[in-house]
Amino acid sequence: MKKNVSKKSLRIAIFCATEFSIPPTPAMKDIYAPLWLTYYIAEVLKKRGHRVTLFAGSDSKTGAKLVSDGLISLAENKKLSRFYQPLSKLRRENFYQQLLDRKGIIEEYDYLLLSRMYREVLKKKFDIVYINLIGLRPLPLAALSETPTVFTLNAPLSPFYGYVFSEFKKRYPQFHFIGISRNQVVSAPKLFRKIIYNGIDLRKFSFNSKPKKYLLTAGRIAESKGIYEAIQVAKRLKEKLIIVGRHTEDEYWHTKIKPNLGKNIRYLGLLPYPKVASIYRNAKAFLFPIKWEEPFGLVMTESMACGTPVIAFNRGSVPEVIVDGKTGFIVDTVEEMVKAVKKIDLIDRSDCRAHVEKKFSVEQMVDDYEKEFLKLV
Repeated sequence: MKKNVSKKSLRIAIFCATEFSIPPTPAMKDIYAPLWLTYYIAEVLKKRGHRVTLFAGSDSKTGAKLVSDGLISLAENKKLSRFYQPLSKLRRENFYQQLLDRKGIIEEYDYLLLSRMYREVLKKKFDIVYINLIGLRPLPLAALSETPTVFTLNAPLSPFYGYVFSEFKKRYPQFHFIGISRNQVVSAPKLFRKIIYNGIDLRKFSFNSKPKKYLLTAGRIAESKGIYEAIQVAKRLKEKLIIVGRHTEDEYWHTKIKPNLGKNIRYLGLLPYPKVASIYRNAKAFLFPIKWEEPFGLVMTESMACGTPVIAFNRGSVPEVIVDGKTGFIVDTVEEMVKAVKKIDLIDRSDCRAHVEKKFSVEQMVDDYEKEFLKLV
């Protein structure tokens, strides 16, 4: 990793979330991208000579200075398990109410550490604050300080959220927003300071030139992720499909996914993040038939890093991440995805790896953030 890109050493405060440790423990099965991205940004900036303070649960592991204010991550807080644990596995009954209750508990716990961080920020202890934004809760506290705060937005920008963020920026010029794809920022281009693509640790995703004969899809088991469409593709081709990810006891799972599982359509559930890489590298193709405006989609870069080409619907950031015809295929329908699988051997798997090394590495991502932090200070 690069070090000492600039002689100027910044005092940087970083926050993402308190629900889980940073990085997630090996036992954690969720693919919680913002936690990993926050971890890498903190680690690399620290190695480059910046004075980095990570505000996170006490069970977090970092080379930076860790401030937890006596709080362990919510998922590991035994005192609060009676509130959190019943909502960590959402049941079919009262599903949406459980979702709201869970969201409320997570947000209120975050405020404890956010308040501590901004108490330190107000004492002028930092040159810049970086927040990998999940929800709106840090914004009111950030507005109290004149210290520049850089927010990375991880979700699609709805019209209302675009309005709220724009109004905050108008009132508080110390706010700076980073987008993660051109598709994400197109609805409010004046809001964003820069687009910085998410990066992955290439050491965790080893290249494989000789895959096995199965297709793969991974991610949250939801209609927007197109898991049912991936099943349709596999069935039409009579190919084996592996599905990895979290499911909830909702109608989509019970009516669209569960009835189709069997010998050739296998659901492996949630797997510890390190184990997912071996499944990527052995797949002959990754299916990504999304039905929403995916703002980035780390699974695409992780798959290609292993040499596995991606076949995806033309939505969200897909055209920015995949090189059509070289690292996979961009299609519009299930029928076109079926045809793309049949010609997947035309893709040179080494091109997939090279593409990620050039555009989507952790080092490239941190280079871009560091440049922006230095400009602001």
